[in-house]
Amino acid sequence: MKAVRDIYCTQNGLVNFFVEKKYRVYRHLLIWIYLALTLLDRGDRPEFTEPYDLYIRIMWMGYFLTMVYINMYVLVPYLLFRGKYLNYLIKLISLIAITFAIVRQIHVVYFDQHRILPRTIRIGVYREIIAAANIITLTVFSSTAIKLFQRWKEDTTKMAELEKTTLQMELKELKNQINPHFLFNMLNNVNVLVTKDPAKASLIIMKLSDFLRYQLYENNAASVQLSSEIQFLNDFMELEKIRRDDFTFELTVNHKAYNKDEFNAVTLPPSLFIVFIENAIKYSIDLDNPSYVRANFTITNTSLHFTCINSKAKEPIEFSGSGGLGLININRRLELLYADSFACNVKDTQYEYEVNLTLPL
Repeated sequence: MKAVRDIYCTQNGLVNFFVEKKYRVYRHLLIWIYLALTLLDRGDRPEFTEPYDLYIRIMWMGYFLTMVYINMYVLVPYLLFRGKYLNYLIKLISLIAITFAIVRQIHVVYFDQHRILPRTIRIGVYREIIAAANIITLTVFSSTAIKLFQRWKEDTTKMAELEKTTLQMELKELKNQINPHFLFNMLNNVNVLVTKDPAKASLIIMKLSDFLRYQLYENNAASVQLSSEIQFLNDFMELEKIRRDDFTFELTVNHKAYNKDEFNAVTLPPSLFIVFIENAIKYSIDLDNPSYVRANFTITNTSLHFTCINSKAKEPIEFSGSGGLGLININRRLELLYADSFACNVKDTQYEYEVNLTLPL
């Protein structure tokens, strides 16, 4: 529904003609031309002598134009748009009926004496209103439809802007939650090694400075190169390997459909994969056995497929604190960024935990 709304609001030329301010003069000109062609055509046999026949047609044209503009700029804004629907309808019909009766009376009193063709049928005011219903409907009520259409377009545009602003704010909030979460995990690693192995702790701090540089200068952009993101993940797992002697990892990239330049040109929103890697490392920790993480990126012409597999400890370690914050946030972020066009599947077995993420390119 949203896609249909956006197409009609932005790409439909007819819609734009009726709602955009730059076409206002042309819209009014169209009304004038319609009334002129309808009311100024005398036909083969004029009913009144000249110039009275022309005066009568101009008088009726002025009447219909007056009704159009009173409805468009008085009744619709001050009654219909304020929710006074019954009041609007009553006043519109009353105004049409009363002014029609006045104009008809002027017609009879001042112009019938100049009639060429005799009036053969005597009909009342209400029947003349019915006879003129075609013009009244197409002018007065169509002006109501145009104003309602314009209001709908304005409201739709405001809603779209609000949705976009809300989306950007939520994405920024989620991203800001993910980055401190990552930093918190890194500092925990340093804290463990400071007393056990100061040399390794120093190396980790140097690596951490590179990570922070990436976070500050590249990660804050709306999109980053996929190659930079992969290098970032590789450095992160290298850091974990320094901290844990029994940890191994494998990071592979398959991009046969792309040459090197095309691969370097692939961009996407930052920090989409780090949470999965963090989670894989965290839950692969096994105090008694070696552990591993295997990650793979496969790129096709239309999609990016990311796989992350980690070993599971025979006796899982209990972690304190609010676990799963990063995964919750990244899933919400993926929903906001890609709506229904991404797929994230998890396979949990006795010995391995596997995440498969597919994103459109």
